[in-house]
Amino acid sequence: MNINAGVVDYLFNGDKNQDDDIGFQLGLEFPLSERLSGTIQHSEVESDVLNSIAEADLSLLHGGINYNFDQIRGGWQPYVGVGIGKLRLAGVGAAHFDRESLDVNAGVKYFFSNNWMGKIEAMMIQPSGSLDEDYMLSASIAYVFGSRDSRPAPAPVARPEPTPAPQPARPLDSDGDGVVDANDACPNTNRNLAVDARGCVILDDEQREQTLAVRFDTDKSDIKDEYQGEIEDFADFMREYNNTRATIEGHTDSTSTEDYNQALSERRANAVRNELIMRYGIAASRLTAVGFGETQPVASNDTATGRAQNRRIEADVTVRVQIERRR
Repeated sequence: MNINAGVVDYLFNGDKNQDDDIGFQLGLEFPLSERLSGTIQHSEVESDVLNSIAEADLSLLHGGINYNFDQIRGGWQPYVGVGIGKLRLAGVGAAHFDRESLDVNAGVKYFFSNNWMGKIEAMMIQPSGSLDEDYMLSASIAYVFGSRDSRPAPAPVARPEPTPAPQPARPLDSDGDGVVDANDACPNTNRNLAVDARGCVILDDEQREQTLAVRFDTDKSDIKDEYQGEIEDFADFMREYNNTRATIEGHTDSTSTEDYNQALSERRANAVRNELIMRYGIAASRLTAVGFGETQPVASNDTATGRAQNRRIEADVTVRVQIERRR
């Protein structure tokens, strides 16, 4: 069972000469069977008479039955319903309207938890003696008494069973890891993990590494867009293992003087360091930039291809982690 409260938007048909308006709603829903639930709800709206300063109060007392479909992924549950209502419209200087109505509704519930849910509903209201329908849209929040999955299980059918022969008591292994509780120093371990003789998960050392290489145009320290993916991957690795540090090493080819190349290599290393700090949020204290100028080529500077390989930065981060061993 649940009680609910919310807001409604009442859409009048033309023969009432009323302006559509917003009001409130209170309701009660209670189970009738596994699929069916009964509903009682009261709605009130204060509306203006069209082309007039007069106002009228509308109230709808609705009672009906909802059919609840299976809950779908994400906690949503659609439903449809039918019922009857008592529709009353009255006010000073306004039209008077007092009718029974046939009401058809459809909506969806969303369960935030076992005890709280939201509900969105659309209802068509057909007053007796009227050819035109009214419509009402509502949104409400409800408190569910007890768990919505707490229906009592059917009573078991008693069947005579043969008396089992006495069996010797087996040592208890509550977590099923193969180590009895009396010897288990690590209770409640996952059944899919390997354990030692004490019942504790076995941890294996594993080394993980992330490298970064960025190349530059001649006499440039600008980072090309094509390397942003590699820089982002490097930053993701450092965020995942936030106790790591990295040294970014800058290099040049042998074009120009040694002093100029030293300064250029430092600019390249700092450009990548600043990118990791400013764009990807890596703490400055975790990054060091060092320039080696032309002193550490990885290819011959006698060819254009070799010089292109030497115009670079390099960085490497290695971390050792412990991985739970699976059975």
